[in-house]
Amino acid sequence: MALTSKNPETVALIERMDDVLDSDIHETTPKDGVQLIDEWLNVLENNGLDSTDAIVDILEDLRAQLDPQAVEQPNTERITSLLQDLIDQTQQVARSAEASAEEVELQQLVATLENLHRQLANASANEQ
Repeated sequence: MALTSKNPETVALIERMDDVLDSDIHETTPKDGVQLIDEWLNVLENNGLDSTDAIVDILEDLRAQLDPQAVEQPNTERITSLLQDLIDQTQQVARSAEASAEEVELQQLVATLENLHRQLANASANEQ
């Protein structure tokens, strides 16, 4: 299964993620994040690419930080750190030969993650 452009479900997921995260960070709930992460984990675990194993691990850590049933208050600094790791790993996958056909979608995903990372870092700085 292709990660992005050959899989309309994944393209739709990237677009939905972009819509959810393109708004103000304060309008996005941990539940929204957990739902998106669950969908990404499903796609990534079904794609069979070794290059995405690190992304799966980061998403699982991120999910644990956002899960309202497990955590009362998400740790903003830890989430910011995980998002940076996710950006780095996604960029690495986008540069790989396996992802050459999906590079545009992965770069869109990276841009969305970077926007979220900036908003979260700014919100964290304002809280201090």
